[in-house]
Amino acid sequence: MLALLPIDHRVALLALAALLLAAAVPLAYCWARLLPEEPPPFPIEAGSFPTIDHEPPQETPVKRKRDLIISVTLLICLTVAYLIRFPGFPNVVLLRWLNAFAPTEYWTIFAARIFVVASAIAASVYAVLRPGPLRIPFATAAALILVLWFLAPLLRVALLSAS
Repeated sequence: MLALLPIDHRVALLALAALLLAAAVPLAYCWARLLPEEPPPFPIEAGSFPTIDHEPPQETPVKRKRDLIISVTLLICLTVAYLIRFPGFPNVVLLRWLNAFAPTEYWTIFAARIFVVASAIAASVYAVLRPGPLRIPFATAAALILVLWFLAPLLRVALLSAS
């Protein structure tokens, strides 16, 4: 339905730029949250801050490590999905690399697109089901990347049809 409506090229450019920026912000936030925090510059003694004394016990390291591995894997998939739709990304090089593994180009491209969309859906489902500090930015990034995957081709056509 959206493809039938004529979109001005200036509006398409503004929408594409806003969508790219809106998807990049939660991705960057997720990557920044995955980095380990720096220790405080001086030791904090017990009883100096009442909120620290009443914090719940930490998760077990095995469960935290498994969640970290899953989060990093899904975040890598989301970042690759974002980069593929970023204007100027060398898609031809990526397609040649994929074509080297499987000689049928159509099925390779189809499988890669399904994988990218499925990983974004899996990331959003994982973010909704798992509580944690990455829950909201992870779900936001996955949703915006899905919107980017479905709207970016339409906006690029509107940009090219300006002449």
